[in-house]
Amino acid sequence: MMTKTGMLIVTNPNRFVRCIPRIQREIKNTLYIQFLTKWQYSCLKNSSLNSTKLSGPLFSKTVLSLYRNSINMSNIDVRVLLSSIRNSNISTINTKKRVEVVYFDDVLNADEMQGFLKKCVTNRSSDCQTVSLGYQEDGSVEEKIESSGEVYDNVVLGGTFDRLHPGHKILLSEAVLRCSKKLTVGVTNTEMLKTKKLWELIESCATRMNNVRDFLEDVEPTLEYNIVAIGDMFGPTKDDPTFQLLVVSSETVRGGDKVNEVRKDKGLKPLIVHSVDLLLNPNLEDELEEDKISSSTDRIRLLGRLLRRPEAREDIPKWPYIIGMIGGTASGKSSVCKRLEALGAAHINCDLIGHNIYKKGTKVYDLVVRSFGTDILDDQQEISRKVLADIVFKDKSAKERSALAKWSHKERIRRKIKEKATNVPALHYKPLKFAHCSRHCHEIWACIIPPEEAIIRLRERSGLTEEQAKSRIASQPSNSIQVENANLVFCTLWKPEYTQKQVERAWKELNERLELNPFK
Repeated sequence: MMTKTGMLIVTNPNRFVRCIPRIQREIKNTLYIQFLTKWQYSCLKNSSLNSTKLSGPLFSKTVLSLYRNSINMSNIDVRVLLSSIRNSNISTINTKKRVEVVYFDDVLNADEMQGFLKKCVTNRSSDCQTVSLGYQEDGSVEEKIESSGEVYDNVVLGGTFDRLHPGHKILLSEAVLRCSKKLTVGVTNTEMLKTKKLWELIESCATRMNNVRDFLEDVEPTLEYNIVAIGDMFGPTKDDPTFQLLVVSSETVRGGDKVNEVRKDKGLKPLIVHSVDLLLNPNLEDELEEDKISSSTDRIRLLGRLLRRPEAREDIPKWPYIIGMIGGTASGKSSVCKRLEALGAAHINCDLIGHNIYKKGTKVYDLVVRSFGTDILDDQQEISRKVLADIVFKDKSAKERSALAKWSHKERIRRKIKEKATNVPALHYKPLKFAHCSRHCHEIWACIIPPEEAIIRLRERSGLTEEQAKSRIASQPSNSIQVENANLVFCTLWKPEYTQKQVERAWKELNERLELNPFK
């Protein structure tokens, strides 16, 4: 049985890799790593701490290696604790989350492990387990003193920090190890992110700030933290005279130089810039991904995967299982639905049903003509969808939009669902009414593409002018709103093969959730 939270006591960082397979089998959510030097470990076991002073930067390479080796533990939130690295006089190990099992990389008997547990691990479950992962043949390892570095009262760094990954944790840890009093972290606000790949999937600024604070206060609770939102690349560095050290990644060193140029212009002392190397991505899954560990790659990997679990629905039948497909014009809904249909889903095109219900001779036809006049009719006296769309998309009147939505023939959709109830339907909805879609569906899936790409597609498909296409796209819910209302997201921006990969991933995971096992 898996446990949520574990801790690994590391006395030899080279042993960590060997511990990973068992930890991955047994830990579900969080792994704390407490690195202790040999003399620290001996002192803690024997309750004989002395006042030897440690320098945090001495162990930055050790922290880096632990995070680097944790890259493949993507399902576990790995946190290297830093308090005892910065201050040798700390005799207890404190964590925010309650520890349920403690692993040791050393060879210890049950009494030694329980003694360490009771003396040192403060936030543990009443039935906390202990496990020795050491081997008798492990000899003592000569401790190598790494290159040292200065420690500063006030340290600052900035970034997006979307879904904290090992690269973020190394950057933040480097700042902590070089800070003695106050660490300021600038977190980019949403307006700064709109040039980033799949920026609509980036967590809210408040969430990212909270995640940064939670991480820092967990790995080192004795420092003062100031987490602030920033709207430009400089943040508080351009004004605060107390800052001494700026921590940057190796790809943003030039940004550090620009900060110092601004500070010089303002008569402020330049900051010492400390650069942290990027982590390489050892597991590239597609040519779209970056060769470094990055949030952009993580967001690409979110496509076709569940972003948020659907809520249980007691107000609609459990079967057939209905998926509402939403997305703006030219976002690729039809393409995705056809791909799902090829995999076994039943595709009910609500757009097409809606178009058929206002053909000449229907009740809806009379209502629409009465509302918008005969100028919307073509040479055959049928309603021109293009003319009608131009009117509706230019006029933001909620009354006209809601009237069109009410004219949709819900009963026809219900009949279609009953006809195709042997499969998992993928409903193809218009983008105008999320509420209507969610009321009748178990899950909502969304298709998004950048607005500039949607404009290109719309002009090619419908022969619209650039102004008309922009107006059409601007009148619809934004990609951010689409994502906010969706359980799962596709992006059809790239080559068709990658769209297919997303669809197959989504279909496979859906069937696993529903236990239909389509690929057995």
